[in-house]
Amino acid sequence: MALLLSAGAANSQLLWKISGKDAKGDSYLFGTHHIAPVSLIDTTAGLKDAIAGVDAVYGEIDMSEMTSPSAQQVIMSAAMAPADSTVTKLLTAQQIDSVNAVLGKYTNGMLKLDQLAMFKPRMIDTQLGMLQSMVAFPEFNGQEQLDNTIQLKGRELGKSIKGFETLEQQMSMLMGGSMAEQASDLMESVRKDGEASDKAHKLADAYMSADINTIEKMFLDPDLGMDEKTRRMLIDDRNADWLKQLSSILPSESVFIAVGAGHLIGDTGLIKELQKAGYTVTPVK
Repeated sequence: MALLLSAGAANSQLLWKISGKDAKGDSYLFGTHHIAPVSLIDTTAGLKDAIAGVDAVYGEIDMSEMTSPSAQQVIMSAAMAPADSTVTKLLTAQQIDSVNAVLGKYTNGMLKLDQLAMFKPRMIDTQLGMLQSMVAFPEFNGQEQLDNTIQLKGRELGKSIKGFETLEQQMSMLMGGSMAEQASDLMESVRKDGEASDKAHKLADAYMSADINTIEKMFLDPDLGMDEKTRRMLIDDRNADWLKQLSSILPSESVFIAVGAGHLIGDTGLIKELQKAGYTVTPVK
């Protein structure tokens, strides 16, 4: 099994070279899975050389910002629910029991909704998604997160580390929407917990095999992936903004771009949009 996974990574369709048009040298685009093992940096052919050969490393945000006290204040401010709209006030007793059952399933009963009641439903929903994904990656170590480790590797090599978004922008996007809408989304996640766990395993297998075609099918399948509104908010609108930035970045510096693999795929994904813009985007074998 380990050999198969290594071979899949060595023939990765997750690492792509960007060249041509007005690009300053070769740039690279790598699709991450935020809970995948950092060993992929070693097993993905060409990845280390790609980082070493560019001027700057770009992520969704500069992950070093996350550790500052001011960043923690930004996160808490965006994630805290209004006093009159805490999740325990928004949900019925039966719904609270349902949420507790799912949280308990992943934490051996150690985590309950009243411990998270100060947070917006979207924050709790995000935590649930992390727990579901961690089942597929039980070895996940929060101290060795893939996106952050790539940026650390770049910093060690003297590369500039930059983000397409600020933490404030990202938290505003993730935590936006009415409390009622967020509560409804949370309950939808709870109802679909079994499907989500199955999807997490399938997505993990596809990612570790560098099978971008299966990743694309899963993301774009309306029964498995995001609904249209969520996809537009989390993927399409952000891709459009990043592409605007890249139109001025690529001519001025060579870059290694590491963002979630969901941003690479589909007709509005970075691969096809960069190709439409006139760049040559090819997989690194």
